[in-house]
Amino acid sequence: MENDLGCFVDEQDVAPLREFLLSLQRPEPPLLLRNDILLAFQQFAGQRPAAEGDLAGAWRFLRKVQEVLLADDLLIILYRHRRASCRIFALSEDDDRLIPVTLIDFLAIKERLIRPNLPPQQRTLAINLAPFYDYGPTLKDPNTIGQGIKFLNRHMSGNLSNHPEKWNRSLYEFLKLHQLHGTQLLLDGSLVRSPEELEEALSSAMDFLERCRYPDDLARISQRLGRLGFLAGWGNSLPRMLETMHMLQDILEQPDEANLEEFLSRIPMVSSVALISPHGWFGQENVLGRPDTGGQVVYVLDQAKALEDFLAQDLRDAGLEIAPKILIVSRLIPENEGTSADQRLEKVYDTDDVWILRVPFRYPDNSVVPHWLSRFRIWPYLDQFAVDAEEEIRRELGGRPDLLVGNYSDGNLVATRLSKNMGVIQCNIAHALEKSKYLFSDLYWDEFEPEYNFSIQFMADLLAMNQANFIITSTAQEITGTDNSIGQYESYQFFTMPGLVNVISGINLFHPRFNVIPPGVNQEVYFPYNRKRGRKVKMRREVTRLLFEQEDADCLGRLENLDLPPLFTIARLDRIKNLTGLVEAYGQDEELRRRVNLIMVASVTDPERSKDAEEAAEIRKMHGIIEQYGLRGQVRWVGKFLGKAETGEAYRIMADRRGVFVQPALFEAFGLTILEAMHSGLPVFATQFGGPLEIIEHEKSGFLINPTDQPAMTARLREFFHHCEENPRYWQGFSQRALERARERFTWQRHCRELTRLTKVYGFWRYSTSQQAKMRLNQYSEVLYHLFYKARAEQIR
Repeated sequence: MENDLGCFVDEQDVAPLREFLLSLQRPEPPLLLRNDILLAFQQFAGQRPAAEGDLAGAWRFLRKVQEVLLADDLLIILYRHRRASCRIFALSEDDDRLIPVTLIDFLAIKERLIRPNLPPQQRTLAINLAPFYDYGPTLKDPNTIGQGIKFLNRHMSGNLSNHPEKWNRSLYEFLKLHQLHGTQLLLDGSLVRSPEELEEALSSAMDFLERCRYPDDLARISQRLGRLGFLAGWGNSLPRMLETMHMLQDILEQPDEANLEEFLSRIPMVSSVALISPHGWFGQENVLGRPDTGGQVVYVLDQAKALEDFLAQDLRDAGLEIAPKILIVSRLIPENEGTSADQRLEKVYDTDDVWILRVPFRYPDNSVVPHWLSRFRIWPYLDQFAVDAEEEIRRELGGRPDLLVGNYSDGNLVATRLSKNMGVIQCNIAHALEKSKYLFSDLYWDEFEPEYNFSIQFMADLLAMNQANFIITSTAQEITGTDNSIGQYESYQFFTMPGLVNVISGINLFHPRFNVIPPGVNQEVYFPYNRKRGRKVKMRREVTRLLFEQEDADCLGRLENLDLPPLFTIARLDRIKNLTGLVEAYGQDEELRRRVNLIMVASVTDPERSKDAEEAAEIRKMHGIIEQYGLRGQVRWVGKFLGKAETGEAYRIMADRRGVFVQPALFEAFGLTILEAMHSGLPVFATQFGGPLEIIEHEKSGFLINPTDQPAMTARLREFFHHCEENPRYWQGFSQRALERARERFTWQRHCRELTRLTKVYGFWRYSTSQQAKMRLNQYSEVLYHLFYKARAEQIR
């Protein structure tokens, strides 16, 4: 009875649940996803007599079923009993039992269902990375995934306590070998020659600091500590030096996870960073809104600026006179189209030593690729790009960086290559994994291949995410999804690209490399609408004119009633962002049209000016919707992207008019525009699919909407503005709570503090543990890189 349906549902629900499952009609493709299954069950339940019960148990079971494969003689059920963990069963007409199915068999059956014409002797490449994770600590509870640093500190402090001789030796060696810019820091190994001598020296140093008669003379203090074997890096004041040494002494005597993390966070390990972001048009002006150029550029630039400020303070706190240097490594494009993309080096505004370093793509004959390329077609150029980028990075930094941060699939792959060659700790930030954005992108990879080359990108993702030292996500659901949906990284656990590869185990989500650190926004640009300081009168007038009055080729629509509050949205015009869906929903709702105007800043208004086929199609669709519903007097379409300062003022202008920001994406990995609006004090309505679930507290600091249910979405908007008309303070309450939420959880200062802390903790973990298992994984990955990735990438040229 262990695998009987009765183990999962109430006894009275077994028969109807089995009847329902076996009544499912075979669709094309022959599989049903969760939403389709639940809709079908609702119809099934509605046709049954009330006396048969409410089928609550069957409903609970089906809510955990992610998909059903409909083979000729049985059903294959993928049952996600908890986040990051699935069970697979087969159910036949003549057996009440749920028969367990292995992952290998599940993928083989799925492959054959999707590609029935595969040769009978087909033996598809199988990838199983699970054997490489037979070492080190592993999380048990899926609810702790994304808290890797917490788990790792607990594990390391336990090792320090249980195996003091081994781990104290590791900590001693780590401190003794530590350098920055070629300067030895922390410990003089010629004077402090063992962990035992370190404990003795610590006692002497702390005794001196506690009794010191010249606490403000740091030069004399440093000189005295130097004679005891302690070099620079312990702190910039006597109290901080003493506190840091107390932490080390406590760790050596009685390890504690919080103490270990705080001590490691004080070690000056990071002064130079390379942020890798190859695709798109990377620049500070005149780039946003171009294909492949959007939130990631804003993210990386803001991160770089904030990181310089944080590292400068971190190094000062350590007592070092070292200025940080940060490189944003991107692609040089000679045919620059009015941008700075043809400049090798570009100083980042308002920084001391942050630079955009551009390296060109090259053809096999070593000539430079002169023009822009889509992010889906850059794969054959990245291998040489990584080689060239390493040379340029070393030249600019005078050596290796202390940290490599990859961005998106291409940047993460390049960071992986650089980390391997340079021996530098590597962090990955996916921003978005395309596999989750396009339905059945794995199953029908061959149909997607001519435009998207997903077979190459998915392999690049697997290689990078498995070799990264740590991975940052903006939300937890990016990793493991929600109770109702599979996470982006979770989708890489197992999948098939029929006829090409079956991934049996692609990523171990229970490895402690995952950490959730949301980004922030530039608070000098995105600040509250009611703060007068910083709001320039001239800019306000210019942006107001553009948003409401300007008549030219970039602006479509003339608002009939300028006094109505605005629905405001800003995004690229691609299918996933769903701006056409928002305009269509608005056009269909007569009452909402009477209450508010809709204003959008999106791409361009002329499809002929777009270089992106998907964007051009959405532009044409937008024109059709506007004409169909006669919206030219109620919809204002600004077909250009604003600079950051103008965008910040646009949010505030909408708040001045008691409007709202709407983000209607079908899926949003995070949602920087949501943060920008919240920091500006503009109430937000955002998609419930993706990152906004962890940004917005529903009906407190904003609203979550289902963009696929257009009537419900517009009803929610109507209700909000109705409350605002009845009570003017209603709008103000959501504005204030949005602002408070953004300031508390989503700032770059918090992000940089956590990123730097992760680098230090994982740096010690990387140094102190055996690299044998990681070496085996790297060797296997190298084979996949050369024989699969590079071989397929070369076919794009």
